Amino acid sequence: MPKETFKIKTLTDNNRMSTQELLQFITEKINEGYINFDIDACGQHNIGGSSWAKDRESKLFFTLRNPGQRVGAMALKGTKIVVEGSAPADVGWLNSGATIVVKGDCGDTAAHCAAGGKIYAAGRVGTRSGALMKHDPKFDSPEFWVLKNTGSFGFEFMGGGIAVVCGWDCDSLPSVLGSRSCVGMVGGIIYVRGPIQDVADCVEIKSLDGQDIEFLENGMAKFLQEIDKSELLAELTNWQEWKKIIPVSQDEKSKRMPVSEFRKNHWIKGGIFGDFIHDDFVVYKLPASGEGRVHIPVWNKENCVNCKICLNNCPENAISEEEKIYTSDSEKCIGCGICEAVCPKQCWSMTSNRKEIS
Repeated sequence: MPKETFKIKTLTDNNRMSTQELLQFITEKINEGYINFDIDACGQHNIGGSSWAKDRESKLFFTLRNPGQRVGAMALKGTKIVVEGSAPADVGWLNSGATIVVKGDCGDTAAHCAAGGKIYAAGRVGTRSGALMKHDPKFDSPEFWVLKNTGSFGFEFMGGGIAVVCGWDCDSLPSVLGSRSCVGMVGGIIYVRGPIQDVADCVEIKSLDGQDIEFLENGMAKFLQEIDKSELLAELTNWQEWKKIIPVSQDEKSKRMPVSEFRKNHWIKGGIFGDFIHDDFVVYKLPASGEGRVHIPVWNKENCVNCKICLNNCPENAISEEEKIYTSDSEKCIGCGICEAVCPKQCWSMTSNRKEIS
C-alpha cells in the first residue's frame, strides 16, 4: 500500500539541501513506497522529472513551492507535478508524458522539446517557449496550455504537438505571441486567442474548423480546473475570437519566390558586395555531386531481393533499376549514404572518394 504524503523542507536553520541531495532523498523515499510528495523547495533543479516509481507502474504526485529550473524535465507518464506559484526556465523540458501544472508564470523555454504529456501554465510564459515541440505518432501529442501570453521567439522549429495560448488579460498587448514567433515551424498546431503579429512567413493563420473546436471544448474545462480558473470558461470559449496557426502546405511552399529571383530583382542591386565582386545570382547546392562527393555508393547484387527500398528513399532520385540491376547516377548522387542505411540486405556500401594530393 502506498504511504501517506511525504513532506520535505529543503531549508532548515539556514542550511539548504542541494539539488543532488534532494533528488537522491526523493528516490530513497520512492523505494520505500511513497508516491506523494509535498516539497518546500529552495531553487533546486529537475524536481519531478528525474524520479520514477521503482516498479514503473505506480503514479507519482509532487506538490512544489519555490522550485528551480527544469521542473519536470524528461518526466514520465504517470507523474503529476503541481507548482503552487511560478516557476523559472525550462518547465517541462523534454517532457515525456507527465502532467505539469504551474499556477503562476513560467520562465523562458517552457515546454521546450516536449514530446508527450500536458503542461498547464496559469500565467505568462517566457521567450522561446514551445520551441522544438515534437510528436511521435506512437504516442499522444504533447499539449501546452497557456492562460495569458508567450514571450518572443515562441514555437521555433516546432515539429508537432498542440499549443493553446488563451490571451486572457492581454488586451493591451500588440501580440499575445510576442515577436518573431513560429520561425522554422514545420508541424503541430497553435491555437491563439487575441492579437497576433510578427509571425514567420513559414506559417499561415486560419479560422477554426469543427475538429479544432471539439478539441478546445474537450480540453479547456480541464485546463481551467487544473489552474483554479474555472470561472473563465464562458469568457474563453467564444470560438469566434480564436485562430489557429499551422505550417504552410507543401503546395504553398512550391509557389514561393525562388532565392535566385529574390536576389536578382528584390535584393540590393549588384549584391551587398557588388563593389568588389560580380554576383552571378546562381544558388548552388550545399552537398556536392559528381567528383565533389565525399563518399560514393557501391552496389552488390549478391544479396539484393529487389525490394526497391533504396530507390524509393534516395533524396536525390539518383538510383535507378533496370532488370534488377541498380545503379547510381553520379551527377545526382551526393554521397549521403541513405541507400546504405535503408537497405535491409546491406547491398549498398559507401567508399571514400578522397584523393591524395601528389
